[in-house]
Order: sequence, then structure tokens, then C-alpha cells
Amino acid sequence: MLKQRSLLKICLLFLIILFSAGHNSYAQNSEEEALKKGTDYGRHGSYDEAISEFNKALEASPSSASAYYDRGFIYDKKGSLGEAISDYTKAIDPNFTDAYYNRGFAYYKKGAFDQAISDYSKVIELSPNSPDAYYGRGLVYSKKGNLNEAISDYTKAIKVRPNFALAYDARAVAYFAKKDYIKSLADVNKAGSLGFRSRPLKETSTNLINSGQNSTNQSEKELRQQSNKNAGIDLVKIVFFSIAIIFGLCLIV
Repeated sequence: MLKQRSLLKICLLFLIILFSAGHNSYAQNSEEEALKKGTDYGRHGSYDEAISEFNKALEASPSSASAYYDRGFIYDKKGSLGEAISDYTKAIDPNFTDAYYNRGFAYYKKGAFDQAISDYSKVIELSPNSPDAYYGRGLVYSKKGNLNEAISDYTKAIKVRPNFALAYDARAVAYFAKKDYIKSLADVNKAGSLGFRSRPLKETSTNLINSGQNSTNQSEKELRQQSNKNAGIDLVKIVFFSIAIIFGLCLIV
């Protein structure tokens, strides 16, 4: 009888393990399928359908960092920054730098600049050679008016990624705000050589240089006019004195 009970317990334990494994496998498959569908919907701009699929993924696996991250990304695309930040926060683990980075960008767009800087700094701490994190933090510093810090971060981003056209363009804007027009125009030209066109800044910089040239030309023109005016006055004086001298001589004679 005792052996039968032991055998029954073993069978029940085996069935529980088998059921658990099957359930986990089903949940995993359901999560993966929902994540795939959600990603496809998101890629085609069907955001509501994508969110619905990511909700299914979370129903199958409530602690899925991937599902929270992907749903947060879609909320971000929709402009629902509060929901995006909430989902990125749930997706964060010590080594998931993408979640920190995207949350930092969402904070930036929301105007929460200190939180954005904190998240970008965390990415840099975890991945010191991340040009995107330096670039992102530079944008935030620029928005805060900390132009020296912004330029420093853009420069670090360029050092890691020498052909980072966006970083050159952003640094050009920062230099321009500091009235360092020579460095600004150099970065605009560099960004342009990499295929990026920053028309407003380039036109403004060019207009500034043209304005300086026009100012110089105007000064030269004014000097010439003044010189001609003075020459005219001198000529009148000469004629006047010449007439006076002739008239005087006539009186003497």
C-alpha cells in the first residue's frame, strides 16, 4: 500500500512537471508570436494593433521586458510620452541600455531635461563608447543652454563615430549660438560633406558672412563717397581762391 502511494505521488509530480513545461512552452510561444505580430504592425504604422499584440504578449508573460520595451516604443511613436516612459521603466534592467536611452529621449521630448541627462549618463556609464548617448545628452545640454557641455558631448560623439553628421550639425548650432561662426560654418560644411544638409543654419551662416562682406563693401563705398565729396569741396575751394586772386590782380592793375 505504501509503495502504491509513493508511486502515485511520483506520477502526480511527473504530471505537474509535464503540465508546467507545456504551459511555459505555450506561454513562450504565445509571447513570441504576439511580439512578432506587434513588431510587424508597428513597422507599418498600425500602432493600435501593435499595442494590442504587445498586450497579449504581456498576458502570456507578465514580466516580459521585451514586450514592455516594444509597447513603450509604440507609445513613444504615438506621442504618448507618459505611457512610453512608464513602459521603458518596466523594461529597464542593469544592462538594458536601450531602455535607458529611449526613456532619456522620451524625457527630452517631454521637457524633463534633468531626467533625460540622468538616463543618458547611465547609458554612458554602462557603455562609455556610445556616440548616440553623447549626442543625446548634448542635445539636452543645448536645450538647457549649457553650450560648453553640449559641445563637449558632441565632440566625444564625433571622436567615437568620426562620420556622425548629426553630431557635426548639432555642434554647428551650438557654436553658432556662442557666436563662434568660423567653427560653426566648418561643422556645417563637414556635415554637408557627409550628406547632411542644414539649410537654415548654413544660410544664416552664409548670410552672416555676406553681411560682413556687404558691411565692408558698404564702408568702402562710403569712404569713396566721402573722398569724392571732399575732393569736390577742395575743387570748389581752388576755383574760389583762383577767382579771388584774379579779381585782386585786376584791381591792382
